[in-house]
This record gives sequence, C-alpha cells and structure tokens, in this order.
Amino acid sequence: MHIPTKLYKRIFNASLITIISCFMLTACSGEDGKDGIAGAKGENGIDGENGKNGKDGKDGKDGKDAIEVNIDSLAKVLRDEITGTLWDSLYAEPYVDTVYKILFDNAYGTTWMDSTRQALIDSLNQANYDSLYKKLYDSVYTDIYTKNAIRTLDAYIWTSKENIYGAFANQYPLMYKDFTASDGTDYPMPISIKVRNTCEAGNSKVPCRWKKVLLKSWIEGFTDTATVTTVVNPDASELLAPTFHFNNEALLALTAPQSVQFQNRVYALENDQEILFHSSSKATKIYPMQINGGELVGIPNPHLWEAVWVTPGMDSISTILNELKGELPDSTVKIYQKYAEDESVPYSSRRVAKAVFNVLHKRGIHYVQNDGAGVNAQKINYPVEVLRSRDGLCIETAMLFASILEALGMQALIIEIPGHAFVGWRVEKNSKILDFMETTMLGDPNATADQANLSAQLKYADEVEDGNFDSGESRVIDISKAREFGILPNDIP
Repeated sequence: MHIPTKLYKRIFNASLITIISCFMLTACSGEDGKDGIAGAKGENGIDGENGKNGKDGKDGKDGKDAIEVNIDSLAKVLRDEITGTLWDSLYAEPYVDTVYKILFDNAYGTTWMDSTRQALIDSLNQANYDSLYKKLYDSVYTDIYTKNAIRTLDAYIWTSKENIYGAFANQYPLMYKDFTASDGTDYPMPISIKVRNTCEAGNSKVPCRWKKVLLKSWIEGFTDTATVTTVVNPDASELLAPTFHFNNEALLALTAPQSVQFQNRVYALENDQEILFHSSSKATKIYPMQINGGELVGIPNPHLWEAVWVTPGMDSISTILNELKGELPDSTVKIYQKYAEDESVPYSSRRVAKAVFNVLHKRGIHYVQNDGAGVNAQKINYPVEVLRSRDGLCIETAMLFASILEALGMQALIIEIPGHAFVGWRVEKNSKILDFMETTMLGDPNATADQANLSAQLKYADEVEDGNFDSGESRVIDISKAREFGILPNDIP
C-alpha cells in the first residue's frame, strides 16, 4: 500500500511540531545538553540540567548550534507509540484519512513539560524540514509497508529428517518423491516448510490478496542454499520442500556422524524486496557416505538404492579397461558380441567377466570377512577405496566388480543372499539368463576365474532351490534397472 505523498505532507505540516514534541521527550529532551537543546553551560541551568532554560545557553544560543534531530529516535517513538489501531487503519487506503486524527488525539492525550516542548519547537524551527520530512517518511513508511506485507503470513516446519545418510543425500528428491506419511499426508524429505496466508477472502473491509513467498534453506558447510518460490492464496497454505545439493567432498570427509542444523528463512516478495517473516533452525545428524543407513519404511525399491555404490566413473577405471585388453583375443573388448573362439554370445560375455577377475586378482585384493551384506548401518567402502586399500568385504568386492562391468556396458547385478553377496550379469542384453562370479575369491592367490564362476553359480542355484528369492530372503539388485529408475552412482573423487 502506498500513502499518497500529498496526504502525508498534509498530516506532517499540520501537526508535526505538536505531535513530535509530544513523542520526543526521550529523543530530543536536551538532558545533560546532549542534543544541544539546552546550552552546554546555560546561565540559568548549570550544564543544561533537565534542559531548563537551555535556549539561553552560551554554547547553544537560540538553538542555532542544534539543528540536527535524532531521526532514529524520533521514528522509534513514532512506531512505539502509535497503537495497533493505526496499523489497522493503514492496512487499507480508504482508512488513510484517519491517520491524522489518530496522531492528533494521541498527541494531546497526555500533558507534557512545557519547557521540553518549547525547546524542541525552537530546535525544529531551525531544522531543515525537507530533509526531516524525507527521513521520517522513509523510515515510518518502510516500517508500515513491511508490516502490511507480512501481516497475514506465517510459516512452520512441517517435516524434518532426523538422520541424513550421506550415501543417499543427493538421491532424496527421487527417493522421497510423492512420499506420504501413514495418514496419507505429504511427507517430503529431508525438510519442508508449510506457509499459510491467514487473510480471510470475502471480507470487504480489509483487502485480501495472494502472496508470493520465497524459502531459503541450507546446512552450513554441507549444502548449497536451496530455494523454493510459490504463491499462497488467501485462506490457504502451501508446502515448500527444497531440493538440496550436498557437497560430496564434505560428506566424504566425515568419519563419524556429525550434528548440524537446517537453517530456514521465508520471505514475502513485494516490489522486488525480500521481507523476512519466518526464521528457524532444526537439528539433524549427517552420517558418512559409506554407511548403508536405514531410510524410512515405504520408499520404493529400498534395496535398489544400493546401486549408488556401483560407480563406473571412478578413478582407475581407464587403467583397468586398458589392462583388460591384454586378457582378451586381439586385445579387443567385445560387449554382448561373439568372439570367434566362442560358440555363443553368453560364452563371450563370460570370457569378458573372467578377464575382469584376472585383472583384479593380480592386484591382490584381500577378502575381509563379515557377517552381513546390504544390511542397514553396515559400512560399505566405495570401489575406488577398495582399490586403494586392497581390502574388501564381500559386498564391496561385488560392487567393485559390478562397477567395471557397468563401465564396459554390461548389465551388472548384485546378488545378496543371507550373510553374503556376489556379482552377476545378464549373458546377453536384456536376457533373463544370468551368470555369476564369486568375488571373495579375488583374495585367494590360487583361485581361478573358472572356479569363482562355478562357486557363484552353485550358490545361486541353492537359493533358487530353497525359494529364498521368492520369499525375499535373497534378492537380485539389477543395476541397469536402478539407472532406469533414476538412481545414479555417487560421485566419489
């Protein structure tokens, strides 16, 4: 809302001296001669005490040395003293005419010291009215304007994730897409803010309109500043769920869970201005990227998300691919194509997988025994970390092997059975026939690729015979299906 300049000046010129004199007891009282209203050493008022007779002061004679008015104090008194009724009257332009009367009535509602009023009047008579008017107008009008812009808006935290697992942090927009709580309400993650416009449509006495709002959210040191902009209609609410980009380097630097805070700020957007009306913080805990953390029950294809550990773009992949050429006929890597020496494409696919086994076997990657694969809260190092340390759990060596197969263009699989994991692949593109490799045998210096192939085939056959794949005790994680679903590999430096 804009107060007409002509009207504002009419109010100002008609009652400025009287009104301001009433409000300026603390702003320009002349106490101790600080504002120069009373002379520094008045003849009748030593040191200008209480400002009495300060107008006769030697160092402030006739107030000529004291023409500066404390505008900040003046504006503060105006804002503090004006009642809620005034703000209500300023809410709609039809009520602007009541401003003069309210100011006038408030001004004369209390008796003030004559000497103080007279001292202020003398000071104001010497002041630059144009400058004073502009400062007052800008200060008070801005305050009124911002209060009006946000008076019907409020916001609060709707949802917030207590634990953020670095392995999935950049996957949350997809992981929790259209996610709902048990009662069917929207439940976006990792945080959401509900904004309400409490203005009641249909009230002819008070203008009511839509509001444009902006949300800014971030976690210091771990994310960018995520923003969401929307329009909130009268007597309605909107749920704002920001999409964060987490810094993988910061996540990788974590060696233990770290307590952090979501920071949220919500603004009304008015005339290209951002007017803050909500500020909040919410505690959460971030876990290292290697933790296979438990996410909320109900997300689609929960085990498919382990595909984030299969990273075909990792460091050293180009070196490994070059080494493979030395293991294959004519130094050529053929994917889902038949080598002349083989009787079919599935045999050629197995030839490529055996070559991968031989390359990794030469690197002497040791198998580290564990009692679970793909379980919640399990630490899973990434393939590049396994290559650097040359140690790996069964799930880690399987993901390393799968990363290389995917980089080659093969449809890789992770096979998880109770307490164990190994790698698999489709023998032809989109084929239902699968083949397998026991990757823990990479740590056995006497093992061969054929032995590892046979070992994995027998394990898979046993699980099929026991019905574990049908019961869900065992599972096949299809990496190509994960990519089609939108699950991407984590970008690990």
